[in-house]
Amino acid sequence: MYLKHGARHAFADSGEAPEQHGGPGKRGKAPRKRTVEKKKKSGRGKTKEVQDPTKPKGPKGPYMCFVGVRRQQLKQEKPTLSFPDISRQLGVEWRSMNAETKDKYVKMSEKDKTRYTNELEKYVPLNDHEMEKLREKQRERKAAGGLQVMYKCSPELAAFFNDGTVQINRKELTSRIWAYFKEKGLMDASNRRYVFADAKLSAFLGMQVGDRFLAFTIQRFLKPHLHPL
Repeated sequence: MYLKHGARHAFADSGEAPEQHGGPGKRGKAPRKRTVEKKKKSGRGKTKEVQDPTKPKGPKGPYMCFVGVRRQQLKQEKPTLSFPDISRQLGVEWRSMNAETKDKYVKMSEKDKTRYTNELEKYVPLNDHEMEKLREKQRERKAAGGLQVMYKCSPELAAFFNDGTVQINRKELTSRIWAYFKEKGLMDASNRRYVFADAKLSAFLGMQVGDRFLAFTIQRFLKPHLHPL
């Protein structure tokens, strides 16, 4: 709203401010508060939905067939390569691979698709009662904490301890295995992240005597030896 020159002077002399239409002007208007929606919890802290363990595994694509074959070869050829470095190396090799070599993995993928289709035709999903039992077990594990859940030792693990241990949790198992590394002097002196397998450990883990592996990957070898109670 524009005021004539005289009117502005009249308001100035009276000490009153001119009335503004529509409440406070644009300059004096308080900014609106934005409501920020909370994101749903995701990632490691979120409990995953229970999956039917009897459902067939999905088919692998050509690249994953290649990875399944080549990853183990790379680990043997270059044991010092880290997991990310191996992944990058696999990507480089795949991109530079000629069509003839790739065709081998395309055929492997097609064969795996046939396997998946056949298994899916015979697949009978678990009923609601069986799925609820799995969910209940998951809730029990979460309440107890992943490292505190008790498992039944496999015969091989029980024989490795050879002290009557038949049940163990992941926390105690990890502590005892690391204690074994140190007691037997198996840590690599040049890089203590690595361990050399002695005769007893190699027989238990399915390695060769003297094989060198990352100590922190030991859980991958121990997992098959822990059975639910």
